Amino acid sequence: MKGIIDFESARLGSTENDFTKINRDIWCKHLNTKEPYIKGYNSIRPMINLQKILPFYTFYDAFCSVGWSEIRGAEKHQEFIKENLEILKKVL
Repeated sequence: MKGIIDFESARLGSTENDFTKINRDIWCKHLNTKEPYIKGYNSIRPMINLQKILPFYTFYDAFCSVGWSEIRGAEKHQEFIKENLEILKKVL
């Protein structure tokens, strides 16, 4: 059995936001990972309605990620900015 523990954004806030990062960084890049993840998650607790929450939190995460990159040096984070601008274009 394998799993992922991610404390990158451990702070107060919406737990739903964590699913946007999993979606962006794992499910969209590594096909066939979403279903096993959901199956494992459901073995612990019921999965939230991803179709309902992902569109909003995907926008929120991409928007904040562009801001994060600007604050920490846009020249060093060009790929991350481009990736998130593409996400914003798709969402909007």
